[in-house]
Amino acid sequence: MARDSDGRVVFVDGALPDELVDVEFIEEKRDFARARLSSVATASEHRVTPPCQHVSDGCGGCNWQHLAASAQHDAKVGIVREAFARTGRLPDVRMVRGASVGHGALRTTVRMAAAADGRLGFRRSASHDVVAIEECLVMHPLLAQLIADVGVRGAGEVTLRCGDATGERGVWAHDRARLLGLPDDVVTGASAVVHEEVAGVRLRASMSSFFQASRQAAEVLVDTVRHASHGLLDGSEGPIIDAYGGIGLFSATLVPKDVHAVVVESSASACDDAFANLRGHTADIVQARFEQWAAQPAGLVIADPARSGLGKPGVGVIVETDTPCVVLVSCDAVAAARDARLLVDAGYLVDEVEVLDLFPHTHHVEVVSTFRR
Repeated sequence: MARDSDGRVVFVDGALPDELVDVEFIEEKRDFARARLSSVATASEHRVTPPCQHVSDGCGGCNWQHLAASAQHDAKVGIVREAFARTGRLPDVRMVRGASVGHGALRTTVRMAAAADGRLGFRRSASHDVVAIEECLVMHPLLAQLIADVGVRGAGEVTLRCGDATGERGVWAHDRARLLGLPDDVVTGASAVVHEEVAGVRLRASMSSFFQASRQAAEVLVDTVRHASHGLLDGSEGPIIDAYGGIGLFSATLVPKDVHAVVVESSASACDDAFANLRGHTADIVQARFEQWAAQPAGLVIADPARSGLGKPGVGVIVETDTPCVVLVSCDAVAAARDARLLVDAGYLVDEVEVLDLFPHTHHVEVVSTFRR
């Protein structure tokens, strides 16, 4: 983020803090502008040559490869800190640099698109165009083998998923794309199932259900939420509400089987997975939008909403549970800050904000915030 001579904010794709750069404006509004990097006159000490060959081809999959791996986590902490200060008006919260998956953690779920030449690829940065790739720096080898061996006919997007612990593989063609030459071990379709193991628990994840980007990311996130819950996972203060609970990741790995948990999730496929993953648990699976769910008293709420966050409706339901503790998992810094402000205005205090780095070489953050009252 920079400013022009009139003080207008300019968002410069590809630039790093403290650099002097030449840019090309691509969008101009009264209050802000967007620009792309043309050349670097004075480089940051943290600027590096992108390690992936496809960055120069225009692949938009990993947009921070020009930033040294050692500097990426601190940069994400800075982004979250600014969001909490500016958007959340919470400049003094306790913010810590949490765990990182390390740059050896490889993605076990990727969404790709059909390129014109019959190969799979990723979208070009800020474009719908597809850049075909031969290899991917962050992709699990089980998936890398697929993109090297299979062809694609037609247009559209494809989700590929594998289980790091199980070795299972699946693909789901969302549109008109058809994958050719798939190995016999690969299951196909939206309802196809891949299993993974997290925190010693075997989990089922249908191809159309959300799952974390890697097994390591899920492990780190589960461990962080465990510590953020301050011992309330034992049900001593009441039931555990797993809001936007997906396939039941937190309930299956963190909540003892004899403690009452309620998973609230809108996706039918994720609810089916949660039923399988929580078999033998004292758990209710409710297929509903959390914002429309009839709240019940809770001893702890764990909320992992989509990128847009809880918003006023979601916060309103949490308040109705009268829970003494909220653990909020956010995948967007601004949404995390906005939701924090709403929870504070509703009477909660921010206990701690932990910034995780689960998506190496990208700007994506994961924020785990704890609120008490």
